[in-house]
Amino acid sequence: MKHTHFSALLKNLLSVDVTDATDMDSSLEAFEKKYCFSIKMQPMFTSKALYYLLSSSKASMIYELIDQLGICLSFFTFDNRFYIIGPYVKEKYSELKIETVLAKNDESSSKSLAFKLYYTAFPIVYTEQVTSVVNKCIISFSPTESEYSYRRLSGFIQDVSEEDDKTELSEKNYSEIYKRYDQEKQFLSMIRNGDTKNILSAFEKMSSPEVLSVFSKESLNYYASGYGLAILKALSRKAAEESGLSVITIDEITQKYTQLSSATNNADLQTRYQIDMIVELTKAVHNHKLSLDKYSPTIQRVLEYINLHLGDHISNEDLTSAASMSVSHLARLFKKETGVTMTEYAASMRCKKAAGLLKKTTLPIQEISSYVGYSDNNYFVKVFRKNYGMTPTEFRRNA
Repeated sequence: MKHTHFSALLKNLLSVDVTDATDMDSSLEAFEKKYCFSIKMQPMFTSKALYYLLSSSKASMIYELIDQLGICLSFFTFDNRFYIIGPYVKEKYSELKIETVLAKNDESSSKSLAFKLYYTAFPIVYTEQVTSVVNKCIISFSPTESEYSYRRLSGFIQDVSEEDDKTELSEKNYSEIYKRYDQEKQFLSMIRNGDTKNILSAFEKMSSPEVLSVFSKESLNYYASGYGLAILKALSRKAAEESGLSVITIDEITQKYTQLSSATNNADLQTRYQIDMIVELTKAVHNHKLSLDKYSPTIQRVLEYINLHLGDHISNEDLTSAASMSVSHLARLFKKETGVTMTEYAASMRCKKAAGLLKKTTLPIQEISSYVGYSDNNYFVKVFRKNYGMTPTEFRRNA
């Protein structure tokens, strides 16, 4: 049997990564490195755990793992080889759910955006799809094979120290996003920056025969092959980038709608998601112009850095590195342009994030305090009272 053909068929039918893990030593280490966001929160995604699970698996059985973050994978044996399907997810991203999980695991809020980028990069697939496709592929390659049963694995726990948990998805992902946007600058001309009134008509023009007629034969083939929406997504986010909107924000929006579109074969629904993505991008550009466009590029970078690292300790060295200037010079410029100090701005943003969690969740105040960057709960209460005129407990009671 041609095992590469079997893997390729599974991947094409499910639109999910498929790993031939028969050579466990190398394949499982590569799998962990590529897909494990946090060893502490995803012990099942480590090479050691997968080695144990695959080695203990029974024939004619499809196993499915679902971690506390909602990331799934399936594995099974066939023709004396081990296969891993995934990762994939079963539902669209829920910011409140993930923030709650991160806070309960004593993780910083700075990880929430990085995790969102990680989560929305995976396709939405359901258990029934996986079991059905796997069984059909197995029978197509081995007609005498019995149908495989399904078993879900849960309750798998592993204690991991902070030192061991070195798998992070943070600045590396952000730098990759910037590189991707650099490659797409040729598509900037067709979407108007921040124009909420005309953006929908721009979308209609993008798919009209009159507009398509100006493209080269190669571009027309690209549209005809089903990649029109992908091209339009690139055009939309390049237009947003040109406005000065953070590419991190752009990727956050576009990946969400890419995931939703990949979960359906309904062309009308895919178009609806594309329109929603364009509208949300345009609104983000509009809000950017209202809130950040008045600041110099240097201060915009500092504001973005603070917002991306609210849950971390932000040092003067971090901020001066983002601004490329001395601490004293940056402090004067920041106060001149924003009217507040960098410390005051960070505190207000942390309290704003905390206020949202106080309203929407029942998380203990201590966990919320730690999540937004305050290890000292008493100090957090003091800062929150200064910003909102009441304690976190009073705020939650009145919310």
